[in-house]
Amino acid sequence: MGTRIVVVFGGDTPEHEVSLSSARAVLDNAGAIGWDVLPAGVTKSGRWLVGDGALERLWRQSDPDRLTRGATPHDDMPGGGGDAEEFDGPPDAAVFDGYQLGFPVSHGRWGEDGTLQGLLTAYGLTLVGCGAASSAVCFDKSLAKGVLSAAGLPTAKGVSVQRSRYMRSPHSAIKHLRDVVGAPPWFVKPVRGGSSLGIGRVDSEGDLATALREAFRWDSAALVEEAIPHREMVVGVVGDAGGSSLVVSPAGECVPVGDLYTYEEKVRLGNPLFACPAPIDQVTAAGARELAVGAFTALGCSVFARVDLFLDERTGSLLVNEVNTIPGLTEVSVFPKVMGAAGWDYPKLLTELARLAADK
Repeated sequence: MGTRIVVVFGGDTPEHEVSLSSARAVLDNAGAIGWDVLPAGVTKSGRWLVGDGALERLWRQSDPDRLTRGATPHDDMPGGGGDAEEFDGPPDAAVFDGYQLGFPVSHGRWGEDGTLQGLLTAYGLTLVGCGAASSAVCFDKSLAKGVLSAAGLPTAKGVSVQRSRYMRSPHSAIKHLRDVVGAPPWFVKPVRGGSSLGIGRVDSEGDLATALREAFRWDSAALVEEAIPHREMVVGVVGDAGGSSLVVSPAGECVPVGDLYTYEEKVRLGNPLFACPAPIDQVTAAGARELAVGAFTALGCSVFARVDLFLDERTGSLLVNEVNTIPGLTEVSVFPKVMGAAGWDYPKLLTELARLAADK
C-alpha cells in the first residue's frame, strides 16, 4: 500500500477556487506516484465532503471565472463520480483512521493561517507543510516582518494600520506612517491575505483612504510599505529548517504587466511573464538563494515554502517580501516552476514533500 494521505482543499476563504485548482493538480498526480489519497473538500459555508467526488462537487459549485483550469468538471476529474460523505463541520477523527499524512492545499485565510494545520495535527496527521505556529506567523505579514527584522534580514519599511485606529484618528495614523515609512509612494495590502487580493499602490496621501478601504475589505488591518522600485524574485525552498540540508531552487523572476501582480496574472494565467532562472548576475542569484534560506529558517518553516524577494533597482540589494507556506500548486504555478528548474518535475516534487513529512 502506498503513502496514505488526506488532501484537504477549499474552505471559507477568498482563495477557495485557487485551492480547488491546486488540489486538482495534486490529485491528478497522486495515483501515478503511489499515494492512497482521501480527498477532503470544504465548502464556502464550512461543510466537509470526504471521499471520492468531493473535488468534483466543489468544482461544480465554484466561480468559473476564478478557476485556473477550466470552468466545468472534465471527464477525467480525479475522484469524479464518487459519493463523498458529507458533514456539517470537521468530522470525527475516526474518519481519518489509517491515514498518516495531512496535506493542506487551501490557500489564504483558514487554510494558510495555522487554523487548518492545527486541526489536522489534532487529528493525529503529520503535516505535509509548515506547522500551525509557523503558518500563522508567515500569514500575518506584520508579524513576519517583525521576526525577519529581529533575525537581521532586510525587509521594506512598513507599518501596520489597524482599521479601528484609523477610523478613530486617521490623521494620527497617517502621521505615524510618514514618520516610519516616509512620503508616498506606498503599497497597501491586507495584513492577512494572499493572491494579490486587496493590494493597491498609493502615489499621494489623498489616495490612501481609498486603498485602505479596499485592504480593509479583506482584513481588519493593512500593511503600508514604501514602494521600492524593484524586480520580484521567487525562490522555492524544500526541507526541514532544523535539518542538515535544504533543496533551494534557482531564483525566478515574475514580471507584472503593471505596477503589481493582479489576481488574474498570479492565479488564473499562471504568471505568463515568468523566467527561471532569472536574468540576474551570479552574485545576486546566490544572494537570493541565501536570503530565502535565511527567511525559511527564521520563520520556522518546514517541508516547503515559496519565498518572495524584492531586488531593489536603485541599489541592487535584496529584501524579503513575504513567505508563502502553501504556494499555488497548479502545474502552471510559480512554485512548481522554480522547483522544476531545480530538476524536480511535478511528480518528483510531490514525492519529496511526502517523504519529508513522513520523516518529521
